[in-house]
Amino acid sequence: MKLFSKLKSNLSCKKEEKKVFSTLESIIDAREERGDSQVVDAHELWLLKNIFRLRDVRVRMIMRPRVEIDAVPLDMPPSKFYKYIMQERFTRYPVYDGNLDNVVGVVHVKDVLAQILAHKKCRVSDVVKRNILFVSPFMRALDLLKEMQSKKIQIALIVDEHGSIDGLVSLEDLLEVIVGQIEDEDDACDNKEMLKRIDAHTVEVHATMKLNDFETQVGPVLLQGTVNPEIDTIGGFVADLAGHLPEKGEVIQAPNCPFKFVVLQANARQIQKLSAQKLEKQE
Repeated sequence: MKLFSKLKSNLSCKKEEKKVFSTLESIIDAREERGDSQVVDAHELWLLKNIFRLRDVRVRMIMRPRVEIDAVPLDMPPSKFYKYIMQERFTRYPVYDGNLDNVVGVVHVKDVLAQILAHKKCRVSDVVKRNILFVSPFMRALDLLKEMQSKKIQIALIVDEHGSIDGLVSLEDLLEVIVGQIEDEDDACDNKEMLKRIDAHTVEVHATMKLNDFETQVGPVLLQGTVNPEIDTIGGFVADLAGHLPEKGEVIQAPNCPFKFVVLQANARQIQKLSAQKLEKQE
C-alpha cells in the first residue's frame, strides 16, 4: 500500500482530506494494536503522525515571533549590510522600508555574493526581490506549506488584523513539524555549554540537548519504563511529559519522573531552556 503517494494525491482536495486522514489514522491504530510492521515501518509511522499533527497546526503556533525576526532596512549602508549577514548567517532576510511593518521584499545572500564577486558595491536595494508572502496567523500550516511550494517562496510573514508584522515562518519551520529538527553545522553546540549546574540537585539545560547526554550527566528521566523512541532531546521529553507545548514559567512534573522541570525560555514553536531539579523523593 503506497500510503505516501495516496496522501500526496489527496491533500489537494480539501473535501476528501478529512476522510483520507481518518482512514490512515485507523490503519495506524490497527497496526499499533497488533504490533504489525507490514503496513508501514516505524519511520513512516512517525512521519505520518507528524503530518496528522500538521493538519491541526496553525501558523501562529510555529512562527518565529516578531522580536526574533532578523530583517534589514532598505537603506542600510553596504559595509553594515555585509557585516550583518556575516554575523547572522541566514540565507534570506526580509527587507523593510522605515520600519518592520513595511516589508518590501526579501534579500538572498547568494545575490549579495554575486555582486561582490563581480566587484560591485552591493546596496540592499540592488538585490531585494519583491516576491513576499503575507499570511494570517490563523492559516493552517498545511495550507501554507502547499502555497509556499506552489509559489516557490521560502519565507512567509505573519500579519495581524491591523496589518502589523506578527512573526515569520520559513519553509524549514514547516518541514521541521513533519521531520523534526533540521540542524546544520552552525546549529551544533557543545554539550558542555548545554548544561549548567546550579546546585547539587538543580541544573539549567538547553532544550536541544540530546536526551541520552542529559541522562548520562544528570540521571534517568523515568523511574520505570522507557522513553518514547521518537524523542531525542530533553525539550521534546518535557513537552511529551506535559502533553502540550509548555509556556515560559510553566512547571512540569509527573509521578514516574524523578525531576521537576521549569520552563525558563520558550517561544511559540519550542521550549528553549529548562531548569531540572532532581527530587529526593516523589512529591
